[in-house]
Amino acid sequence: MREALLGTVVGLYVLWLLLVVVFVLGRYTPVPRFAVVRSSVVIGAAVLTVVGAGRLARTGYRRLAE
Repeated sequence: MREALLGTVVGLYVLWLLLVVVFVLGRYTPVPRFAVVRSSVVIGAAVLTVVGAGRLARTGYRRLAE
């Protein structure tokens, strides 16, 4: 179960990285822009920020609890 979850999370992260590349290409080259790409990049960044903040809070709490 844990391996499946890890595979899903890694797959979503790689998809988000590809969307970031498409977003940058749409912004700075003649490649067409897609609204769904921008929203996906923003949502992905927000999710990664929340997950990162949660991990930092958890690690910080463990260090204080020691």
